[in-house]
Amino acid sequence: MKPATGNEPDRTPAGQAAPETARGHVSSKFIRREAAMAASDAKHARIIAQRFSLLRTRILREMRSRGWSKLAVVPLTPGAGGTFVAVNLSLALARQPHTRVALVDLNLGGPDVARQLAIPGCAPVADTLRQGAGLDRLLMRVDEAPNLSVLAPERAESAAAELLQDEALAQAMQRLHQSHPAEMMVFDTAPLLAEDAALAALPLADALLLVADGRKGTAADMAEAERLLAGMPAVMGVVLNKSED
Repeated sequence: MKPATGNEPDRTPAGQAAPETARGHVSSKFIRREAAMAASDAKHARIIAQRFSLLRTRILREMRSRGWSKLAVVPLTPGAGGTFVAVNLSLALARQPHTRVALVDLNLGGPDVARQLAIPGCAPVADTLRQGAGLDRLLMRVDEAPNLSVLAPERAESAAAELLQDEALAQAMQRLHQSHPAEMMVFDTAPLLAEDAALAALPLADALLLVADGRKGTAADMAEAERLLAGMPAVMGVVLNKSED
């Protein structure tokens, strides 16, 4: 059976409200593949799970204490692994029984969440806004992680930075945040030091989690990031991805 994409007609009987669980559902080959790998290499899987569980605990504690709910995962450079961190952190958050999570791909010029999760991507954000529809129609519930919903465009948008700075998108994101019962929203963004699309997305978040390439990152990268992030939401920490530690 082909997974639902969230764009099918509403089949709710007349006079009845559509339940929130009636959103489109998708099945993630990535999660199934990771589960199979965990069975064959339990030690490696346990290490990865522990690292993201620790990160989840620290993020949740800090975000809850400040009343924040929107976290942007921001890679410093291309290839730093921001999407990998955003996806695995979202899955770690969603493993908590009562924590609903929405993972939103805001790297609109080069979306990668759908590919990472191995799910069908949704329609373009710009098209949805032009139609006057809410972004909630693009959300899909992941069958293998029932507490996780994703908004993952299938293809890149033209003029992504301009779209991210459009007041229509800001208002649509606010309505999505108000209507979707997620305690945490995780935004996957474009690389900070590569293009202005990342800077355009950051004001939509309450806090930032930076992802640096542990093998190729430099002190100069961090210095430039610090300069660019002046006046932006608070930085929760830096993840050194791909490091040997």
